[in-house]
Amino acid sequence: MAFPIIYSKILIVDDNNEVRESLKMFLEEKQFTVQVAVDGEDALMKLSEFKPYCILLDIRMPYLNGVDALKMIKYRSPNTEVIMVSAINNVQMAEQCMQNGAFGFVTKPVDLDNLFKEIKLCLEKRHNALEENKKKKKEKHEKLKLKAKAEFLNKELFHALRFPIHLGSYFDSEFAKHSFDVSWLSEKLAKQLNSQHIELANLSGLYHDIGKLCLPKYLLQKHSQDWTFQEKQVYRRFPIYAEELAHFHFRLHGLGHILRHQCENVDGTGFPDGLSGDDIPQESKIIAVANAFVEIMEIENLGLIEFNIKKGIKFLEILKKDEGTLYDASVVNALEQFIKLYKTPNEASFEISDLEPGMELSRDLYTRSGRLILPKGMRLDIKAISKIIDLNFIDPISNKVYITPPKK
Repeated sequence: MAFPIIYSKILIVDDNNEVRESLKMFLEEKQFTVQVAVDGEDALMKLSEFKPYCILLDIRMPYLNGVDALKMIKYRSPNTEVIMVSAINNVQMAEQCMQNGAFGFVTKPVDLDNLFKEIKLCLEKRHNALEENKKKKKEKHEKLKLKAKAEFLNKELFHALRFPIHLGSYFDSEFAKHSFDVSWLSEKLAKQLNSQHIELANLSGLYHDIGKLCLPKYLLQKHSQDWTFQEKQVYRRFPIYAEELAHFHFRLHGLGHILRHQCENVDGTGFPDGLSGDDIPQESKIIAVANAFVEIMEIENLGLIEFNIKKGIKFLEILKKDEGTLYDASVVNALEQFIKLYKTPNEASFEISDLEPGMELSRDLYTRSGRLILPKGMRLDIKAISKIIDLNFIDPISNKVYITPPKK
């Protein structure tokens, strides 16, 4: 045996005192821990108190017979094995007991040597089942730990990937503002569409213009109507450059694939690969709509889309005209539904002189020259307030300071 059977707990259930005592004596000599019960009801009480490993259960008993008791025992304690004992060698009765969870079936008068072998097999089965359950629980626990670790690492990677754009806010505020707006809206649209890749949509929106950093500066400063044919061809490669940049990191191949296809049109007229319909990744369709809408809002001087998006409902018709050609209709519809349901965040404006430690910025704080002083979400302390005051003397802030009201 792979496990010790001594001290294993056996419950004998029989209304015949002579049978009970003879079986009890035999099993105790084999160093089992034994208790007895006089009928089915008594057995159920001992089941919860004694917690036997194996039960020898007589079939014919008053009040609650062995077959009914068997069903209740297996329901209450599935890991308790039951060997049925009967004075009648009835094949149909034996099959019925097995179907209801009995391990074995022995007849009276009981062959003690055969009973001992049956009990050992019964206990071995119970032991193996318990070990298998322990193994499964351990494996499940390990999987949960690995899943939690993976989720933590993914979250860490997510925040780490947002950092470069935050850093870029100090060097090119317009690029960063646009990127964060497209990122914010892409995430909201992904949620509206019940996407399973919400964080990926967020990052795709954040990095959608990264390939343009590879283009000559003069090209981006030049109006697209004035581009030469060759300049247009160079511009149409920026999604490919974005994919190449993303592929520098082995975890970002999925992001690169989405960035590559952000300029594909659902009718197949886009670039760089002329994909159409369902061949275009959903996240690519999302950032295409988010980017187009943010650009419209910027043209209308309605940047900071988180606070101005409700005003953009009237510009949806511009996107709807290109449903089915440039943009996916389901994404445009998701944008419309989101705007209708969206509630603009609460915030209050303050003069610099009224700032206090503990206040939280609801918007990025910029100087008039476009330099980022502090990002939104920053909780002010004395040092941060001093920085705002000092820089305001040199390069005044562009507007009032917006603060998120404290939670009640």
